[in-house]
Amino acid sequence: CALPISWSSILLYEEDGSKRQKNLAACVFHCEKELVFDNIYEQNVFDTSGTKSYDLKNNYTTRSIAAFPIKDHENSVLGVIQLINALDDDNEIISFTQEHIAMLNSLNSLAATILTNKKLIENLETLLHQFIRSIARAIDRKSRFTAHHIDRVALISEQLLELFMKQNHTRKFSTDEINELSLAAWLHDVGKIVTPEHIINKATKLEKIIDRIELINERINTIELAVKFNSLDEQNREFADKQSAILEKLTGYRQFLHEINFGEKFLSDEMLSVLEEIFRFRYEVFGKQLFIINEDEKNNLAVRKGTFLPEEMQIMKDHAVATKEMLAELTFPKKYKNVALYAGAHHEKINGKGYPDGLQGDQLPTQARIIAIADTFEALTAKDRPYKKANSLSTSLKILALMAKDSELDKDILDILLDSGYYLDYAKQFLESSQIDDVDIKSLKAVYH
Repeated sequence: CALPISWSSILLYEEDGSKRQKNLAACVFHCEKELVFDNIYEQNVFDTSGTKSYDLKNNYTTRSIAAFPIKDHENSVLGVIQLINALDDDNEIISFTQEHIAMLNSLNSLAATILTNKKLIENLETLLHQFIRSIARAIDRKSRFTAHHIDRVALISEQLLELFMKQNHTRKFSTDEINELSLAAWLHDVGKIVTPEHIINKATKLEKIIDRIELINERINTIELAVKFNSLDEQNREFADKQSAILEKLTGYRQFLHEINFGEKFLSDEMLSVLEEIFRFRYEVFGKQLFIINEDEKNNLAVRKGTFLPEEMQIMKDHAVATKEMLAELTFPKKYKNVALYAGAHHEKINGKGYPDGLQGDQLPTQARIIAIADTFEALTAKDRPYKKANSLSTSLKILALMAKDSELDKDILDILLDSGYYLDYAKQFLESSQIDDVDIKSLKAVYH
């Protein structure tokens, strides 16, 4: 044939869903057995209209033809090998001989092995990604406050890497490197599987299995009832005024304890003095000393900012160690060898003041820096954290800018987040409308440049 033959895809099914019988390859796929013809137009096994169409389109003449199904180890058809027009030494079309068929069977076996191995590798990689996403989402569901955190961090990381490649023409990432980053982002919090649930969910300073502020409320209620009961037995004015002052003080104590329990305000020395006063408060009833808070509750309420005691904060930080150690024990494919490094370093800082290993500078590759910004940006803008109110978009970005100024986060990657406008695209998709406010990019960048 003088002209090149253009082969289009062969459909296996008709529009109505029935098996297609107009092509030999489709017919062999469905019947799952080899078919060999000396002359394709002198048989009644299948409809030759498809073959005729190909011949007319390509100015070709099909005569002898052989087709073999390629099967895997489970006897499932992976594809079809089809050869047209066997030739003799004089380039004349002849029928396929037994020798041809034996060679084709050998070729078929080799093709089956290659395709099976390729399919198995693809299936294993698909399973790896599916399994990682499944585990990550299960960890997210461990806390009612962090649902979809990992999904969003992975999304931000993937978008930032794509934007990074568009703006940085000297640094390109292969498909394997892009997938490696994605896997690391999905796995960055896998260590939280060992973090106690009551710590992950600690929305208030007094929360353990329950929020102990309710126990304190009951104690105050009991003291108030005792004060009122004693007031009924004593009619003199001086005693009544004294009891009234106690009730007023209890009301103030109750309001104060509720306020500091949430951990949003920084506790001043004066506030700590009030807390100490409440701790030492006693009221005697029938020879029994009633109290408002015990020492453990006082210690929890005395946390200056946030809801975690130092030892609880360390337990939270340990999830990064657990992530790194868990992933280091896994044998990832060679192309994904850095997953443990990238995932385990999401709380490291460029200035070396991060954790768990205090990595700094060039020890932190671009991928780890991207995940760090993605994780921080998601946490700052999240509307479902137990220990803080949802930040506005401008406040979140201002915090990122200050962190970049202190060399905690990568300035160039933060530039990409701001200059690309992706911060706003993300906000419109995941933030409450009340969180989205005006952002002055020029002023933000001036903070850290």
